[in-house]
Amino acid sequence: MITSHSRRGRAATHKPIAMRSVLSVAIASSIWLVGCGDDNDFDNDVDIVSSATAEFVNSFSASQVDSSFGLSNTATPAAKCGVTIEKVSYDTKGAADEDTNATAALMLPTGDAPECQGARPLLLYAHGTTTDKSYDFAQVGNIQNPAVSEANLIAANFAAQGYIVVAPNYAGYDDSTLDYHPYLVAQQQSTDMVDALDSARDIMARQKRANAVNYRDIADSGKLFIAGYSQGGYVTMATARLLQSQEKPVTAIAPSSGPYALAAFGDEIFRGNVNIGASRFAPLLGSGLQEKYGNIYNKKSDIFLDKYADAQLPNALSFGQLVEMGKLPNNALFQKNPSDPRLAGLEQGKLFSILGGYDENDYLIKTDFRAAYVADTDKHPDGLWAENGDGLPAAMPENTLRQALKDNDLRGYVPTMPTLLCGGNQDPTVYFDTNTGSMAGLLQAASASDPAAKLNITVLDVDKDNEESRPDKTTLSLIGQAAMNTWDAEAVRVRVQTRFSQSVEKVRADAEAQGNIPLLAFYTNYHGGLVSPACTEATRAFFDQNFKPVVNPT
Repeated sequence: MITSHSRRGRAATHKPIAMRSVLSVAIASSIWLVGCGDDNDFDNDVDIVSSATAEFVNSFSASQVDSSFGLSNTATPAAKCGVTIEKVSYDTKGAADEDTNATAALMLPTGDAPECQGARPLLLYAHGTTTDKSYDFAQVGNIQNPAVSEANLIAANFAAQGYIVVAPNYAGYDDSTLDYHPYLVAQQQSTDMVDALDSARDIMARQKRANAVNYRDIADSGKLFIAGYSQGGYVTMATARLLQSQEKPVTAIAPSSGPYALAAFGDEIFRGNVNIGASRFAPLLGSGLQEKYGNIYNKKSDIFLDKYADAQLPNALSFGQLVEMGKLPNNALFQKNPSDPRLAGLEQGKLFSILGGYDENDYLIKTDFRAAYVADTDKHPDGLWAENGDGLPAAMPENTLRQALKDNDLRGYVPTMPTLLCGGNQDPTVYFDTNTGSMAGLLQAASASDPAAKLNITVLDVDKDNEESRPDKTTLSLIGQAAMNTWDAEAVRVRVQTRFSQSVEKVRADAEAQGNIPLLAFYTNYHGGLVSPACTEATRAFFDQNFKPVVNPT
């Protein structure tokens, strides 16, 4: 990789994490977490922010993209274009509607090839979960910044293929003055995305009029694609919902591995199936929802053990450093052997949950808080888990955290633009069947009940390796008019799944050669290291179809 000489670059120091279990070792060393509503505040038009500014960060030639981004083990194609990176600074809102600021990467294709000039499609990209305050998507090629892996992947797969890319860092990160991140707060996150989009478009128009050299040979074609992974998959879908409600054109979207069924996912975790990354996600989610609703807790120690209640995420320190300092547990979310009768009979979930989700002393969430949450799931079960349920969130949960999760649950949203839902069914971080599967089922039912809506939804599971154990599941579903799309969806499925299987075998073989446990290497690499590049490949193929911008009033 190339180290960027950006004036705005920051170095992030990463130290080894103190280990408490075999799974904790694997999580700390292997996982690249790019992890993780029915919120009705979607009726405010977003004005172009004329005060937005941009500054040059770095430029890469096509040959530098090919040779220096560390993407040889992915299906990234050869670069057609060079890439110039600028950083956009813009105004936005926090979860409590307070004024704040944020930054975004603006990636501009450069070069003489036809794909690099003239009217170019625009990709609005939503990144995955991070606890690093310094995360900056504009630091493409800078191995000192924690965003470098994901930023390189998107720069090479889209900007270097001729897309203009706008990738917000989100409020709370990089130079944002917000002292928390509104994690999975659908209204704020989608507004933040649109603020970044409007600001970048305003800057491009102003720079074009000024005949600025980096903007002289390209223009926004009006085609808008939206994509993201994990948290970014959720944000992608929330942003599409906002723009759809505003009757603004979106060409196509590709949310991947997102926690769309947020309420059902929360219930599954609290009832025992703890996901990998849990102790990263919970503090982000708790503080963001508290700022939005004000009733999740009176103080953080109402939820978290006293010794972990002061942990602040995102943080200038790496997650590993916070664990070393005793500020957070590595992954354990719950007490291993709780005595509260409201938790009697609950199991400890799948193998990765059993190994890493529990500890007798060093766990994050207080047992009485968990028990109160679980009691509400018994009284008001989610429609995805209830016998003969409707697949939608519980109608009237009483627990305030469950109410907030329901308010930000995306089940019930029906995209009117062509949509690719991508993920992997063995994901231990964002559960595929709970999230992508439940959304797919609801969208299939919506299409069947209203064929005139002409939905265009493709659902791809990149993992066929365990298909014998899932005889009732398909790895490719074409909903509504998706079968009429011009790409060869079956050929893409075969290609992506074959490469995914090869990558899995390499992860297992490398682990065995290094004296590690192949199964743990599989689990800890699955979400960020295996599925993410596979879904990126599928997204690029999906977007390369000749879609036209779609404006559909709700």
